[in-house]
Amino acid sequence: MRKAMEAVRLDALILRLPENVVLLSGFWPMIGASTLVFPRDGKASILIPGCWEREASPSIWEAEPQFFEFGLLGAPDPAGVLHDFLSSSARKGQWKRIGYEGSFTALAPSWQSGEILIPAESTKAFYETACPDSELVDATSLIHTERSRKTAFEAAKLRVTAEISCIGLEVFQGMVEPGIRGIDLVAAVEGEIMRKGIGYQGAQRVRAYAQVATGSQETGIAYRMHEISTTRPLQDGDVAMLELGVVADGYWADRTRVRVAGTASDEQAKIFATVAAGQQAAIDLIRPGVTGAQADEAARSVIRDAGYGDAFPHTTGHGLGFAYHESLVRLSPTSKDVLEEGMLTSVEPGIYLPGPGGFRIEEDVLVTQDGSEVLGPFRKEL
Repeated sequence: MRKAMEAVRLDALILRLPENVVLLSGFWPMIGASTLVFPRDGKASILIPGCWEREASPSIWEAEPQFFEFGLLGAPDPAGVLHDFLSSSARKGQWKRIGYEGSFTALAPSWQSGEILIPAESTKAFYETACPDSELVDATSLIHTERSRKTAFEAAKLRVTAEISCIGLEVFQGMVEPGIRGIDLVAAVEGEIMRKGIGYQGAQRVRAYAQVATGSQETGIAYRMHEISTTRPLQDGDVAMLELGVVADGYWADRTRVRVAGTASDEQAKIFATVAAGQQAAIDLIRPGVTGAQADEAARSVIRDAGYGDAFPHTTGHGLGFAYHESLVRLSPTSKDVLEEGMLTSVEPGIYLPGPGGFRIEEDVLVTQDGSEVLGPFRKEL
């Protein structure tokens, strides 16, 4: 990051979004009330509400923490504390150009996802008041680019999250049967991940976001980014599709599995096998130097050759890691993104038809030095 900042003449970054604070400090904020100042030269510093000192202290790498009273009677105004923190840092560093998160429109939630604090237009004005001698520069593009290539440390954290996601996949695979409802599957998957995920390989804070579509009417349109889980019971031969996001200490996994309640038809078995073969073709191709369009075509050609090309309406994959969905890299027919070692992408081809239903399988695939690695490998069964 410091090399990237030097290339665009940034003296420092001011970061408030939890997904970016964890990127450069190791601490995943409880809410967006922690602010990281990351200089190009010298030690980073981070302002954190004191009520979370116990959670923050063990995870911070090398940033100098400053804790302040927050949310208590007699506590100082948080805006005033932040103003003094930024003003003192900018004066001490004599910074001329400061980068900030000016254009983040899709946000990864903090641990307390029921209330998310976001940078807004007023945030820039606040920074300008606190750092009057510095030019504020929107560093969103730079941050996205640097986030897209995961370090060995980050890859290890992402493996843990992917393995935790397998807890939910196991529950889903075992519970799909006639009579069960989508909401029952959601509750069981999320609950088991919470129960068994916390403490797994040292994970301290784990959340799951599950969506389950059931039956041909729901799964046939499950190419949508978000599904509404219903009270509809599965019938014999119905498809159930699990879309699962999991976050552990700020690192995300994105998985999908599909299963038929009771007995699958011959056509459903063919569709499932086609999706699995298309996904594997893309995974086999992924390596440094391959473009997003080439990886997409590897999966899409298998589906097209099987006669289902028109039933695969979405892209094959997207970046992830510090968020459920990241802007880099994209596996799509028009993508010019070039895969590099350390990039993490989903691979999730699908086929959606009104009769047999919708079928999608999703893995998180890390680009390695000479190929790829599926994080948290888990069986694919119809």
